[in-house]
Amino acid sequence: MWRVALLAGISVWGLAYAQDLPAGTGKDLVLRLCVECHDTQTITTQHATRDGWASIVDTMVVRGAGGTKEELATVVDYLAKNFPQEPAKAGKTSRYCWTAGAAWLAKSSKDCGGL
Repeated sequence: MWRVALLAGISVWGLAYAQDLPAGTGKDLVLRLCVECHDTQTITTQHATRDGWASIVDTMVVRGAGGTKEELATVVDYLAKNFPQEPAKAGKTSRYCWTAGAAWLAKSSKDCGGL
């Protein structure tokens, strides 16, 4: 009986994660490759340029993330389309700047080149 409860709990948990991400080509790969280590909130609260996402994914591969070259390219395309770099809002500070191959702590959105 406890096994059924455990499996039901795991199924509900997985379904909840799947609903957090927008539909599209690559969602299944993000769920398989990224959610193995990260919850979807970690993913959905990040925003970057395509080069920034490529850098983030490359960093995750160095840390042990799997996937073929084609799968990783699809993941980057999905993330860049669904979680692009957001324009800075007046008076709002950014925590990180993600640009081509680099991330750094920013004191304000102005430190991200106005992005």
